[in-house]
Amino acid sequence: MRVFSFVVLILAAGTSAAQQDVPELITDRPDQTESAVTVAPGFVQLEVGASFTHDGDADLDTFEAPGSLLRIGLVKRLELRIGWTGHVSQDVGAEGLFDESGVGDAELGVKVRLRDEQGRRPEMALLLAGSLPVGEAAFTSDRVDPSFRLALAHTLGERLGLGYNVGVEWASEPGVGGGATTLSSYLYTVALGIGLSERTGAFVELFGTVPGSASGDPAHSFDGGFTFLLRPNVQLDVAGGVGLTDEADDWFVGVGVSARWPR
Repeated sequence: MRVFSFVVLILAAGTSAAQQDVPELITDRPDQTESAVTVAPGFVQLEVGASFTHDGDADLDTFEAPGSLLRIGLVKRLELRIGWTGHVSQDVGAEGLFDESGVGDAELGVKVRLRDEQGRRPEMALLLAGSLPVGEAAFTSDRVDPSFRLALAHTLGERLGLGYNVGVEWASEPGVGGGATTLSSYLYTVALGIGLSERTGAFVELFGTVPGSASGDPAHSFDGGFTFLLRPNVQLDVAGGVGLTDEADDWFVGVGVSARWPR
């Protein structure tokens, strides 16, 4: 299976940014959970990373870099999102029986913040996106595949936060006798964010997909990682995880950096 660009709700390291009277830097990486926060108007945020995955059942290794997400604050509670898989390299077989590499597809979407957290009512945002079939033959769907997800978040304490997503995504694949077939899958994520210090955060997460019209069995995975606020507008991250079912990748790791302008 292809591993999606890492995305995350990060709750750590907000104090330093607040002291300088700038919005807290909250990124959508390195885990799978999209935050319920939008980039403030007038700010541009770039989140870039590299990932490596291993699927033992398919004897497949996949490296992707630089997986990128550009987030542009348009108006209050609305951001434009431009994503790109980056360059993809796949090796099949321990002896390198088959190698394939090329550019992957892009994605265009928006995030709309629907409401703030109030008591037991969670913070909430809606994400709408569509893939852009700009990748090379082996790494493109050749169609605009839509997706949407609802992102929610709760504050559990001074240094604890819970983020979770539910949604649906469609993916196109070659059909029998030519053409293409677009099939749906349901997705979910649940991430616990932990503020270890003013600059360092951690997370643990459960995520997966359940076939809708798509074939196959559910894929469930577990991951975790760390973030470090290098400066109020620059964050480093590292993450890794394992598959919990046969449909998921056996294991995966990733690193990345996020930056925001103006500084």
